[in-house]
Amino acid sequence: MVFRKLRNHDGTPLVALDRDDLVLDGVIAADENELEEKTMHVQRLGKEVYVVRPVPEDGPITPLVETELSRGWLGKSCSA
Repeated sequence: MVFRKLRNHDGTPLVALDRDDLVLDGVIAADENELEEKTMHVQRLGKEVYVVRPVPEDGPITPLVETELSRGWLGKSCSA
């Protein structure tokens, strides 16, 4: 389990994402340095639960579908 600190970035709360995970998921290229141009969509699902997804260049964001995670399955297993 990875923990990240919430940081202040010019008055805006900020949490860093792991570069290797973004490369693994194809969000960025391994040799990509200009990350400022990536548009990300942040959606609040509920208290203390957020989803961050890249906005596709060729179309709209696909709707989220219900998963075990969105039903709270993961949260229950982590608290045990």
